[in-house]
This record gives sequence, C-alpha cells and structure tokens, in this order.
Amino acid sequence: MYDGMLDGGYGMLGNASEVAYMKTLTDEEQKARIKKLWLEDPEAYYEWKEDCVESGDLPDLFGTSDNPITIDESKL
Repeated sequence: MYDGMLDGGYGMLGNASEVAYMKTLTDEEQKARIKKLWLEDPEAYYEWKEDCVESGDLPDLFGTSDNPITIDESKL
C-alpha cells in the first residue's frame, strides 16, 4: 500500500471524501462541519485544510495558496 494514502489529515481517501461532502453542504452546514472536525481532531483538520489550500480544493471556503482565506474555527 502507498504510505501516503494514510498520511496527512484524514488520509488520501478521507481527505477526498471530506471535500466531496463539503461541496454538498450549505454555507452554514459547512461552518458547522468545520467546527466539528476542528474540535474532534485539530491536527488532522489543519492538515486537511492545508491540503485543500495547496490543491485548490474548496477555494471559496479556504482560498488558494496565493490567496488563503483566514478562518477562526473557535468562533464558528
């Protein structure tokens, strides 16, 4: 098995699943999901968020490498 499949955030497949799931949610539901993920495992959440920014996934939510969007997860 490719070691990278389990590294970073929720793993390669888990990261992709979270992105796909977030795309189905309303803005308010996305905020609630972000807060839940952050509270459950901040390290995995931040790794996933960084992966999203670097890969350009969810640019309206997290921004891009050139223009990241700052979120204060504690205030969601």
